Amino acid sequence: MSLASAALFLGACHKDPTSSYIPNVVNLRDNFHFRMSDVRNHDTVMVYYWQMEGTSANIDQSASIQAGYVSITVEDDSRVQVYQTDMRQSGGFSTASGSPGMWRIRISLTDFSGLLDFRAQRR
Repeated sequence: MSLASAALFLGACHKDPTSSYIPNVVNLRDNFHFRMSDVRNHDTVMVYYWQMEGTSANIDQSASIQAGYVSITVEDDSRVQVYQTDMRQSGGFSTASGSPGMWRIRISLTDFSGLLDFRAQRR
């Protein structure tokens, strides 16, 4: 199994393997997009590995949080946190500078209901 295949497999792992809430994910070099809609009272943690050739990324995020909590953390190749959000604020943001390579995006939902849209693109 290649590193890219392993990353996609790990990204698909959820705490609740029977979940009907499957996110729409585009995970390309320097471009990551995560969208999940019509979620009701869901708990899960998803981890995606993203190939990032740059040192920082532009973030576009929006959410309609009807209930619960969402946390998204982005770490660079050295596992240094370069971005963290609770998704309560929509808009455009930037990560801190980090090391190019395999970045990690961790999305955590706690009793979440609503819609999430999160995009990271190389600056």
